[in-house]
Amino acid sequence: MTTSIRYLRLYLHTPETGKTAIGYLSAYGDILRLSFDEAYIRDANRPILSLAYQGVNEAATQAILRSERDIRMVRTDGKWPVYFQNLLPEGHNRERLARERQCGTDDEFELLAAAGHDLMGALEVEPVPAREGVPDAVRLWHTTMGKDVLEPGFVEDPVADAAAIPGVVTKFSAVQEGRRYLIKRHGAPGAYILKLPTITHPELAHNEASGFALLQALGIQCAQASIIGRADAELPANLPFDDLLVVKRFDRAEQGRRVHMEEFAQLLQYAPKNKYGKDLLTDYAAILNVLENLSSQAVQDTAEFVRRFVAYILMGNTDAHLKNWAVIYPDGRHLQLAPAYDPVCVTALFADVPADHYGVNKAIDASLKTFTWQDMDQLLSQARVLRKARLMQIARQTVQQAKEKWPAILAIAPARVRDAVTARLAGGVALV
Repeated sequence: MTTSIRYLRLYLHTPETGKTAIGYLSAYGDILRLSFDEAYIRDANRPILSLAYQGVNEAATQAILRSERDIRMVRTDGKWPVYFQNLLPEGHNRERLARERQCGTDDEFELLAAAGHDLMGALEVEPVPAREGVPDAVRLWHTTMGKDVLEPGFVEDPVADAAAIPGVVTKFSAVQEGRRYLIKRHGAPGAYILKLPTITHPELAHNEASGFALLQALGIQCAQASIIGRADAELPANLPFDDLLVVKRFDRAEQGRRVHMEEFAQLLQYAPKNKYGKDLLTDYAAILNVLENLSSQAVQDTAEFVRRFVAYILMGNTDAHLKNWAVIYPDGRHLQLAPAYDPVCVTALFADVPADHYGVNKAIDASLKTFTWQDMDQLLSQARVLRKARLMQIARQTVQQAKEKWPAILAIAPARVRDAVTARLAGGVALV
């Protein structure tokens, strides 16, 4: 049996100190562990990695950060703790990253190491030179599992220009050079995401662009997105698409600065395979409760949540799962609701696939179509918001604004999007 251990240095970029080491990520056989530096644990003003690692008070937080066997800190099944699982891509993006690293798609340690310089949010990971030996913190944590760690294992540097962008749709991390978007970034973290259509859904980029336009018409804060031509992007030559969507990353700022963020799947501790959560009321009430109690702009963010939720019902976005809602930490410590992203009219895609496809989304659509004002009242009550009457008013105003402003946008949207959303505005959902 091998006695070697692989490990990565974990960094969190902060507005005050830039790239700051906060701990290690290590693998010993099937044991994958997060170990925080003692300095980070003791810092009551530490930058937040995730609310999942926050206790009810400082003593409870330190207990979590020092825990020997907490599932948020260690797994024994070859997978990362849930927070880090959610940093990894899915589908074709995961397969591409595995090819670049020459590892299996289930090797979560190597996948994270491969994309270590271009992860979501303000995180960065990179290998530690073997000559430095196994750090005491890493050795300590693994010996608590009864493992005798004798020697450091070799870990390759991150793959040049590799990135880990969560999600299933094929996408690339890019930088802008003049008017072109380049995926060969010479090691620079990407500031843009290039999203491609699919053979099954060739209008997917235009569908999502229409979704952004519909949200913006309601004054909803969105990621910046636009359609570009194939010639405006450096992409593999064999891609059979003329247009794609380019989205400016809100976790990147001027001069390459990184802004920390986390998805609600990370915050609420849902593995990627469970991204659709438990049920709509429970999960959305949990999101709203976090914004009500912890956002640095709670009044603004709870209203924004309600507008966005109503808009998603009206536009048939049945993919607003827990990985498509996020918070950002502009100052590294206080959260705000992140801009909207991935606003696809999923119901417009149903006609292009066999009847047994999109089963989860069709079930969600059935719930959204029958979601009533009484359900909205229950959602706000379950979230224990303080301004329920005002939020109900905002929800009703959002429906009216959509009826007034969306027809002009739908007139130039893809035909399936136009038909799907128009039917909902005409009474296809209970909120209308």
